[in-house]
Amino acid sequence: MSIALVLGGALDSEWAHAAPSAVKRRTSASARPSSARGLRAGDLDLDLTPTSQVLALWRRYGRTGSGDGRSRAEARRIAATLPYRTLRDYLREQFTCGATAEEVARGIELPDSGICGFGMDPAFRDRAALASLDSALAAHRPEIATRAAARAAAYLPTAPSWRPIHIWFVVASQTMFDAATLPPTEGRTAPVILINLTEVLSYGATTSERLAELEHVLAHETFHAGMRQVDRNLPGWAAAGGVGVSVADVAQVARVMVDEGVAHYIDWRDRPGTDSVFTWKPSGREAHAFAQLATAVRRLKDPRGQAADRLEVLQLAGNGPLWSKYAAISGLFAAYRIEMARGRAALRRAIVGGPVDFIRSYREVAAHNPALNGAPKELIQ
Repeated sequence: MSIALVLGGALDSEWAHAAPSAVKRRTSASARPSSARGLRAGDLDLDLTPTSQVLALWRRYGRTGSGDGRSRAEARRIAATLPYRTLRDYLREQFTCGATAEEVARGIELPDSGICGFGMDPAFRDRAALASLDSALAAHRPEIATRAAARAAAYLPTAPSWRPIHIWFVVASQTMFDAATLPPTEGRTAPVILINLTEVLSYGATTSERLAELEHVLAHETFHAGMRQVDRNLPGWAAAGGVGVSVADVAQVARVMVDEGVAHYIDWRDRPGTDSVFTWKPSGREAHAFAQLATAVRRLKDPRGQAADRLEVLQLAGNGPLWSKYAAISGLFAAYRIEMARGRAALRRAIVGGPVDFIRSYREVAAHNPALNGAPKELIQ
């Protein structure tokens, strides 16, 4: 399956300096119809059913259930649905939380007796705010999908086809996660996105504030889900093992810089107030991220390093508090620098090219700005 990249805008430097005959040949080829297209809002399936079902049960039975088994039967039915089974699998993989279907059902029916990632009491206490958020999402679903898809599509390659990306809005505990993209599995042919609406309540003081931030988070996760559909057909990514496969040490850090870094950039680039984050002179956060990146690469390359130390370094690359994720944040700023210096088409070419192309593009940009820290030379050869 071929992947066509829509460049748009002015001719790049390669075209500008080509011989007239070469330009003619390329123009003729580009004029031929192509079935490839960018990701669209219709490729996103925003499914609010998992949240609506829990809220309906709570409205009907309250905190203590029906007392005659009807509420537990309904809770069991919800716990057995694919979104909550998928949520259980995710919590087991990420947090070694092995909640059974029966334990999940009890947590849904009796929120103050939750277990593991199904501690539902905070959600139950804030169920009115949760219901308001659920209703607003249902009312504005088409516009939200359109804006989230557009933000992500601006940096994704085009593809001959896109499998629907299912986005399940679930109710889970606070603090464990707010959003996650799960790669395809044997029983699931396309990536899915889980959004924990309990945690989305922390995005702001009002429903409108929460929706505004949620759109950015959706765009972030949509980029992940889109890349997981096309990465195997991109030579630079195929050589790196794709974005959903574990690879060793420094190569993994490089991949996190692109996969998580660009997703963070999409998330943050047009948020209000980011003019203080994206500045010509590197901010303290940018300088710190690249300093931490250099330290991490040195630790990973040290033959005397212990396995536990290397594992810690790799985990910190893309996990933890926002500004401490050194590879994700250095990738965010690298994406910004490439786009500002060379344009969005060049950034998208670097993304499609894979980690080596992306880091090389950033190094070339950094070489012309003495205020910037280049990526460590050991990161790619």
